[in-house]
Amino acid sequence: MDQVTYRSPTYYELGPPPELDWRPFRGPDYQEYRRQWDERALRGEAGAFPLHLDMDPTNRCNLSCPVCPRTHYLRTGRSAWNPAGVWGDMDFALFERLIEEGAAGGVRSIKLNFLGEPLLAPRLTDMVRRAAEAGLWVMLNTNATLLTETLAEALLTAGLTDIFFSFDSPYREEYEKTRPGADYHKVLGNIRTFMAVRERLGRKAVQTRASMILPKGTEENLARIQADYIRLFRDLGVAEIGFGLASEVGRDYGQAFGLQPGFVCPDLFRRLFVFWDGPAGPCCGDWDRQLPVGRADQKPLGEIWQGEAYQKLRAVHLAGRYGDIPACRACSVPYLSTLA
Repeated sequence: MDQVTYRSPTYYELGPPPELDWRPFRGPDYQEYRRQWDERALRGEAGAFPLHLDMDPTNRCNLSCPVCPRTHYLRTGRSAWNPAGVWGDMDFALFERLIEEGAAGGVRSIKLNFLGEPLLAPRLTDMVRRAAEAGLWVMLNTNATLLTETLAEALLTAGLTDIFFSFDSPYREEYEKTRPGADYHKVLGNIRTFMAVRERLGRKAVQTRASMILPKGTEENLARIQADYIRLFRDLGVAEIGFGLASEVGRDYGQAFGLQPGFVCPDLFRRLFVFWDGPAGPCCGDWDRQLPVGRADQKPLGEIWQGEAYQKLRAVHLAGRYGDIPACRACSVPYLSTLA
């Protein structure tokens, strides 16, 4: 039976069956990295440097998914997520500097995406290669609409170690409703091709995962959807199958449902987000950039990580007062953690 792993209070996944398990092909350095990942969160200790960087190679996307904050902001005219008002890609020189600083300081992994679709970034393969050459685990999330065979081979050859496919239903009609502009069969074909290229190149250590946001429904309907989803992607050879709980963009969860005593955000102690145009923040849910902790295009990463803004944010959480921070109080994670 597949092992269930809770990656966060609002997201869980089924681990791989033995024949699809990628973990035996990674060495002890990866196990040590994961040990530190868990330990920092449990102890509330940030260390001298982040373990992980989330870097946004582009703020552009080719879809307009209803559940995405980016879609919501474009439709409502909110612009804090993109104050420059332009579509752009991360400067490659900035990316290289951040990778060099990160690798020297103790960063062990990066993920290439935030509110954009990373496969649109013109130098994505170069970014993967540069990070892999620096000894980092290189991850990305993608809607897979643009994942051609040529690009799959280029990314894997460059050193991609983890790829996470966002695919929100096992059924064509529902999938195309949740991913407007995407073709169900074409995207599944792209994923199938990627898995074939991975096999051909012998990249057994590359982690693959497909995940969906669960719709609202009865337990019986959700069980059926999950079973069909698992069957679909296991047949494709995808190792992990993930399910997330939906959150409503713009809703103040603390106000609607009350604060959750004792909640401390674990990511404050292990990861740092760098947006495509340079600002840095602590959180994948800080779409409006309400929690700036520095500018990575102006300051070294170590200074941002240990700077006053980030230290204050951690201290408030450790004191059990995350509700004092408007962006954290409005976050769905503390509330959804009670449902997981």
